[in-house]
Amino acid sequence: MNLKNTSFISYQKDGINIVIRSDISERWLDNFINQFINMNSLDQAEVLYDKRNTITKIDDQILGKEIAVKEFHLEKTYDQLRFRLLPSKAERSLKIARALKEAGLKTPEPLAVIEKRGKTNELIFSYYLTDYVDYDFNMLDIAKDFEHPERYKIKELMPQLGKEVKRMHQANIVHNDLHAGNILVKDFETKPKLYYIDLNRGRIKDELSEKDKINDLKRLKFTDQEKKIFFKNYAPGNWKYYYQKVSEARQKRRKFVETKNKIRKFFGIQKG
Repeated sequence: MNLKNTSFISYQKDGINIVIRSDISERWLDNFINQFINMNSLDQAEVLYDKRNTITKIDDQILGKEIAVKEFHLEKTYDQLRFRLLPSKAERSLKIARALKEAGLKTPEPLAVIEKRGKTNELIFSYYLTDYVDYDFNMLDIAKDFEHPERYKIKELMPQLGKEVKRMHQANIVHNDLHAGNILVKDFETKPKLYYIDLNRGRIKDELSEKDKINDLKRLKFTDQEKKIFFKNYAPGNWKYYYQKVSEARQKRRKFVETKNKIRKFFGIQKG
C-alpha cells in the first residue's frame, strides 16, 4: 500500500477509539484489531522491548513495510486515575510527532492511535503505531560510555543535534524526556538523520521560558567538549549562559535522583 496522505481522521468502531492516517484502509485496521489486539497472534511480529511498555515490530504485509506498535502498560493506579481526565500517552505521542514533523524534525512516521475506554473512561488498552525506523544506532549506545571506540560519532553529531533542538524549542515544543536514549541515528556515514522518540511526555506551549528550555536540556549527558559544541549551535550568541545553567540544573537533578533512590531503597520500593 502506497501511503502519501498524512492527514488523520478520528472515529469509533465497535467501542474502540481510532485516530488513523486517512489513507490507511479499513481492511488493514480490521486485520490489526482482530489479529494483534484481540488474539495477539499477528504473523511476523517481534517484541523489541517489554518493560514499562511493550514495543513490537511487525512486518506488515498489507502496508508493505515494517511498523512499530507501542502498547502502553496501564497497571499503575495513578495512571488509571489521571488518564480518565487527560489525553492518553498515545494521544500525546501522536500530537508531538505531528508537531515535530511540522517543524521539519524527524520522528518515526505516525500511523495511528488505537484505544478502548471503559464505562468510567478508564483506559482498557492503548496503542501508538508508527513506521519502524531501521536505525544505525541509538545515541545512548555510545554516549553512555565516555571511552567508547566510536565516541567520535557523538562529537560529529553535536552541531546537528544543537541546531535541531533549537528548532524544536523555537516551535515551542518541549520533549520532557530528551536524553540520548530517545534519539535514533540513521545514515550516519552519508547524511545523518536524527529521529526523536518516546514522545508521550512532550508538550506544546504558547511560548517557552528559559526554565522550560533548560529543564528540557538537562537530561542530555555528554562530555564537556561535546556540550560546548552542542550549545554553540543551540544558542550561538549565548552559548556560555546555557552551558552554565544546564550544568547547574543537571547537578540539582543528580542530587534529586540520588535522594529519591535512597528513599526507594529505604522503603523497599521497586522502580516502575
